[in-house]
Amino acid sequence: MNRAASITIKNETCTLCGLCAEVCPIPVIRKDGNMGMRILPDRTPLCISCGQCMAVCPVEAITVEGLDYLRDFFPLPSDGTVETPFLKMIQTRRSIRVFKDTPVPRKVLEKVVQAIAFAPPGFPPLKTELVVVEDRGVIRRALPEIITFYDKLITAMRNPIARFFIRRNAGPSTFTTLENHVVPLMKSRLSDLKGGVNDTITRNAQAMLLFHAARNAENYETDIHIALTYGLLIAHELGLGATAIDLIPPAIEHSPALRRLFSIPDGNVVVSSMVLGYPRYRYQRSIKRDLKSVTWI
Repeated sequence: MNRAASITIKNETCTLCGLCAEVCPIPVIRKDGNMGMRILPDRTPLCISCGQCMAVCPVEAITVEGLDYLRDFFPLPSDGTVETPFLKMIQTRRSIRVFKDTPVPRKVLEKVVQAIAFAPPGFPPLKTELVVVEDRGVIRRALPEIITFYDKLITAMRNPIARFFIRRNAGPSTFTTLENHVVPLMKSRLSDLKGGVNDTITRNAQAMLLFHAARNAENYETDIHIALTYGLLIAHELGLGATAIDLIPPAIEHSPALRRLFSIPDGNVVVSSMVLGYPRYRYQRSIKRDLKSVTWI
């Protein structure tokens, strides 16, 4: 039995399929040829206990400390999600970060856009604007500029003066997220990203949606977050996989080249992004989620 920090792999059960390494968003796990699955100690502290590895493992050979197969997961139906009740549909949805190399047809993307248009705004008129990137080549061209942005951010966070201005401009909550999550995560990814080994930002997705709005529009952030949720749900219903990528909007906001590439108007701000495509793997189970608290009055 291999053990590194909070992740355990049962060698006697593991079939070396490598799915856990494929779906891990960090990634913490790597397939080491015929030698088996290897847990990377330097990345283990970055594990967010999302349960992706346990959810996809066909033989329950991997365990993340704090998660239990019987307590925290439930099996997914084998008949897919077509025409299933809404509750069942949202129970079977997962964030997908590993896609087939199959382009998403425009007619399918149009259905995603149509569903997003039904997302309720706080009050009319609709403020949400979309950029639909249906060409994987455009996403690929954007990646080096995004990598450069985070390389510069990591360098800036080491400089006390630059840190002061980043904190002042970002605000306490965003700065804490940068310091505790984004920067450590990107430090672990930059080497592979620069070397073209693994795209852990756009995830080699075949399509991408950018949600943006005029900077002086009212209530646009709330509207966009609701619209993004609609997009994630309809993608699943259509047999696609999708996930929101918070790393992309800040890079676009700070890069004139990216703003031109994605045709973002000068007066608009990119709030959210969603990558999507056809899932490469099928999950065996879904993880249960509990709210921070529920108060009944």
